[in-house]
Amino acid sequence: MSSQSDFLPPDVQNFLLAEMEGDNMDNLNFFKDEPTLNDLNYSNILNGSIVANDDSKMVHLIFPGVQTSVPSNDEYDGPYEFEVDVHPTVAKNSWVYSTTLNKVYMTMGSPFPVDFRVSHRPPNPLFIRSTPVYSAPQFAQECVYRCLNHEFSHKESDGDLKEHIRPHIIRCANQYAAYLGDKSKNERLSVVIPFGIPQTGTESVREIFEFVCKNSCPSPGMNRRAVEIIFTLEDNQGTIYGRKTLNVRICSCPKRDKEKDEKDNTANTNLPHGKKRKMEKPSKKPMQTQAENDTKEFTLTIPLVGRHNEQNVLKYCHDLMAGEILRNIGNGTEGPYKIALNKINTLIRESSE
Repeated sequence: MSSQSDFLPPDVQNFLLAEMEGDNMDNLNFFKDEPTLNDLNYSNILNGSIVANDDSKMVHLIFPGVQTSVPSNDEYDGPYEFEVDVHPTVAKNSWVYSTTLNKVYMTMGSPFPVDFRVSHRPPNPLFIRSTPVYSAPQFAQECVYRCLNHEFSHKESDGDLKEHIRPHIIRCANQYAAYLGDKSKNERLSVVIPFGIPQTGTESVREIFEFVCKNSCPSPGMNRRAVEIIFTLEDNQGTIYGRKTLNVRICSCPKRDKEKDEKDNTANTNLPHGKKRKMEKPSKKPMQTQAENDTKEFTLTIPLVGRHNEQNVLKYCHDLMAGEILRNIGNGTEGPYKIALNKINTLIRESSE
């Protein structure tokens, strides 16, 4: 973990010390002990304030607040030439990076380093916000949350982790990371960290992230939808000075999924353009099988041993109904599947309690 001299730029440290010695002493709050992430008061984080150490004194830094609008994914270097770097894949890494797709594939819980840099900085402190969003435009307005199985797992519930952090799919090793947003209020979740200065001999600041839910997890998780992380460079007012995006996939077999996606992308890129094709005429009365017309609801009572087996069966049923909704959403017959899916979601919540 970086030293405190790396936490704030020297010009900011001098500015704060000048404030302490001047007439603005009453505006600064001091504490004896340095706080850790679990010591931070959640109400203070929501109000946009957090404590940071400077020359053995505790000073309030004002963090940007909760993000209320759908974040843009248009990349923007900004006035400080903001850059985000991902290191090339190393053989023993638990993650792989596709330069073709600008996408990282990793297993859940794997430490993932990201380097941030700027060409120069303003005198006021800057922050980096990491916001997960769904890549598809039709899902961009939905907030990204963890699935119930991971949010309420024994590892999360039995630890010292604050309750408001559990729904976040992103974790950051920075001790001053602020987890903003409230799932109970349907707010968008993001992680905000102070942007430190590079250590001597380097040009970038490295932060370690990890993801604690998979793309394949059922609703209210990502439910097999593509996700990207939007990194924004901000001041304490939330003004954006830079923006970069990174596609991510959290899965069990990163290398396999990367090779498959790159192969599919190559196939789509090589499709001929402008060539006429003869269209086959559809039959006037398409035949429908009995399964396609079967929308009768069935309720099963199945004896199972083990809570994990019950949750796996419910997850499988959830994915079945979600798939049927996608297949029938255009023909107006998705109603019975939505009703069944809502009942299954209720059972999943009850099973997780």
